[in-house]
Amino acid sequence: MNWHGQRVTDRHAAEAARRSGGFLRSEDGSMVIFGLFMLILMLGAGGLGIDFMRYEAQRTRLQATLDRAVLAAASLDQPLDPEAVVLDYFDKAGLSGYIDADDIEVVDTLTSRRVTASASMDINATLLQFLGIQKMTTPASGAAEESASQTEISLVLDVSGSMSWSSASGYSKIYELRKAAREFINLVLCDPSDPQKTTDCTVEPGKVSVNIIPYSEQVLVGETLLSEFNPTMEHSFSSCVNFEADDFNTTSITPLQQLQRTGHFDPWSGRNGIGSWTCATNSWRELTVLGGNAATLRGRIDALGASGNTSIDLGMKWGAAFLDPATQPVITNLVTAGTVDAAYDGRPLDWTERGVEKVIVLMTDGINTDQHYLYDGFRAGPSPVWRTNDKISGEYRYSIYRESNGQYYWPHSDSWEDHAFGTGTEEVCEKVWVSTGWWWGYWDWQCSEHAEPGNGAYQMDFPELWATKSWRWYDDFWFLPEQGSEFGNWTKNSRLDAICTAAKNEEITIFSVGFEVTSESATVMRNCANSPAHYFDVDGLDLSDAFAAIAREISKLRLVN
Repeated sequence: MNWHGQRVTDRHAAEAARRSGGFLRSEDGSMVIFGLFMLILMLGAGGLGIDFMRYEAQRTRLQATLDRAVLAAASLDQPLDPEAVVLDYFDKAGLSGYIDADDIEVVDTLTSRRVTASASMDINATLLQFLGIQKMTTPASGAAEESASQTEISLVLDVSGSMSWSSASGYSKIYELRKAAREFINLVLCDPSDPQKTTDCTVEPGKVSVNIIPYSEQVLVGETLLSEFNPTMEHSFSSCVNFEADDFNTTSITPLQQLQRTGHFDPWSGRNGIGSWTCATNSWRELTVLGGNAATLRGRIDALGASGNTSIDLGMKWGAAFLDPATQPVITNLVTAGTVDAAYDGRPLDWTERGVEKVIVLMTDGINTDQHYLYDGFRAGPSPVWRTNDKISGEYRYSIYRESNGQYYWPHSDSWEDHAFGTGTEEVCEKVWVSTGWWWGYWDWQCSEHAEPGNGAYQMDFPELWATKSWRWYDDFWFLPEQGSEFGNWTKNSRLDAICTAAKNEEITIFSVGFEVTSESATVMRNCANSPAHYFDVDGLDLSDAFAAIAREISKLRLVN
């Protein structure tokens, strides 16, 4: 090859080398490659998202169907076979292929039913197949239980005077209350599905206890029950208790706590009357605690009457107290005495006891009205009133002492004297014949000092005075110090709010019922309940429906898993 040919060859080689190096250094087209890689990643991520969205949608559908199915099957009101109910729910949802009878477990007792079920569904993958995932399995499981066991109920019932009035049903309010409360007892103590059933009960004895707390102006505890506490003993005519404002901040009433017995007095009757006691003593008013015999409780309800003012706060206080474990020693003593069934020894159960349900059903047809009370110094001790030991012409004679002038007022003679009638003497004169000879003489008056009639007199103590004379009689003597006063609506509403809050703080469930009440009362009762859904505003025949709804709700149906 000549020199010229060699140069041509070298030049071509150099050109080829230059071009080859330029190609290697060139970045043209690199974004296309990166884009291909990103596309593959995006398709993979999109595939994951789509398949997981399909998975979650089907899982949610399967779990929701299972939850509904076990809830319906676990209801004690459910007359169908629980297993069949679950299978039917899946069939109606188009999911029957994902569960069978072997996946369902039912545990029945006299007072409870638990249904457990599981299901699974295979979902074919779409884009995830490119990653080697052919299908995904979505599981669902759950359990539901309804139980009427270990339940403590306080039925707090208004028996004030307005309950004797006619209701929208045409019957009296107390008639409607008796009917509703009887059916409530049947539901919670006999059969949760039938308010008329009284035999062949499905509720196991000893698992549900009921307190009946009738209230009007006061709550009549009953001397037997009150003696298990620590009441003051000014008298034993009646057995009600006054509370201080702070007492409503707690649900407890302990056996050692000093309880101020309500004075036995009549703030209502006229000057010559007596008997309208602020602490009324009708036997049907007495508390019934830890009852489990449905027939006995129905009898107590049938005996309820209606009279007096309204103290919703006092009814609520006693209703909460007999759900509070602080009264366990009281119940133990009543069990020992045979007053309470031995099955309830140890109740009210501790707050921490598992599976215990404590419920108050609070009912009224009105608003809080006046609650009368005696001032300190007027409950016991000597009063300013004296009375003769014996009657004179069928009546006792009274003398009223006025401390400011040290004199006694005698109502029978409308006079002021220096002593109580019957404790002094009086001049008794009689006409006698004075003889002056065999046939002669004359009539003359002879006088001598004798004890005043009445066989003496004694100073009455306040309990005897209040059991004998009304406030109206006492008030006639303007010079006597004021003996007492009353708590009004505002004070009692505040106390009711406090005890309702205390009960809710202890996780007591409160249902409240306003029976043909005003909007003001409805607000007060709604605020007491656990929630607006726990308040029932009813009239007439609806009262029975409200009590039945509450009774069924008490045996709560719940998802437990």
